[in-house]
Amino acid sequence: MKLAPGTPLEIGLMLDESRPLDPVGRLAMADGLAQVEWAATIIERQHRIDPLLYPAEPGLHAARGRSFEGLHGFLSDSLPDAWGRLLIKRQLKKLGIHIDTLSAVDRLALVGTTGRGAMVYQPATTPTNGAGLIDLDALAEESRVLLLGDDVGQIDMLARLGGASGGARPKVHLGIGSDGTLSAEGSASHEDWIVKFRAGVDPVDIGPVEEAYACMARMAGINMAASRLLPAHDGPGYFATRRFDRPAPGRRLHMISLAGALEARADMPSIDYDMFLRATMAITRHADDVEEAFRRMVFNILAHNRDDHTRQHSFLQDEAGEWRIAPAYDLTFSTGPGGEHYLAVEGEGRAPTRAQVTTLGRRHGLSDRTITAIIDDVRGALAKWQSIAADAGATVSIAEIARRHDEIERVFS
Repeated sequence: MKLAPGTPLEIGLMLDESRPLDPVGRLAMADGLAQVEWAATIIERQHRIDPLLYPAEPGLHAARGRSFEGLHGFLSDSLPDAWGRLLIKRQLKKLGIHIDTLSAVDRLALVGTTGRGAMVYQPATTPTNGAGLIDLDALAEESRVLLLGDDVGQIDMLARLGGASGGARPKVHLGIGSDGTLSAEGSASHEDWIVKFRAGVDPVDIGPVEEAYACMARMAGINMAASRLLPAHDGPGYFATRRFDRPAPGRRLHMISLAGALEARADMPSIDYDMFLRATMAITRHADDVEEAFRRMVFNILAHNRDDHTRQHSFLQDEAGEWRIAPAYDLTFSTGPGGEHYLAVEGEGRAPTRAQVTTLGRRHGLSDRTITAIIDDVRGALAKWQSIAADAGATVSIAEIARRHDEIERVFS
């Protein structure tokens, strides 16, 4: 699992799994900082693998700091966090390896070709384990036990299906066929989806709640990937969402999070929605994307989604090298750190007001008419919360979330 000292890691883009990799560059560590040397083709085409901080120029490009374990932000996006890191940690322990003995470059080699987006790393040291028969109920139970700190029998399968995951909630990456059959990712006849399980702090109906939020977001005009509930043997179903970085079987898109683009860690609230909108314009150069980011901000405020940190917003690059804002994801009821949003609005994190939202929108070129229309769209969608949630199968959470929506509305004005 550990690369030989001095071994550089080759970085590539796997945009089409049936074609050779597009070389990106080489990566090595020096004095605790990662050093990237871009491939000649990247420099020749001026291909912006990183949209803001690391231009496609000759020479070595050192990471700008140690906030991401000495990695460049766009590379750190490939590393799993929270749930995915727990899975890899337990799998390595089973193999007699302590994760803390591995450098960040070693762990990128562990990711190999299994990470988010299209970035891949060679030589890959990813443990190879067959996924076997996929039983969502069994995987959900194993995830619950693992979160409690106990050993589980299916750690290899969980790591195979979810070891590259971001976020805190247990999840697996699966292929879903048109007939509803499940498979490990990579099947030519199955689309790539993410299936989430309940964490211990979640309500029993967390799956239907997230599906209801996805439905409301679409009604509010927000771009979301397809989603659905997969049935459970007992209780509410599991929330599943189509992977937007896998547009078709065998195809991938290069992806970077807001955290990676700005090198702003998710666990350290250091930017606000103003910076998110500024970054969106700087990365995509599309006013429509800025308006989309603003719309998501309004939804997060009014829908009480305060888990809106820098890893919860991303950008996708097409094969022509153009960056656009990615579909929204992880939209659900959440309390946030200390009951506040990770991203503040005009300095306010607990209870942003319409006046503050309007001030921010005007600063970014949105007309009062557009701002009003967006607020009305979101309010119209949230007004249907109780019926949408009931249709999705939510139970215990409906009344409490409705009460929180009403509280926010009174303060927002």
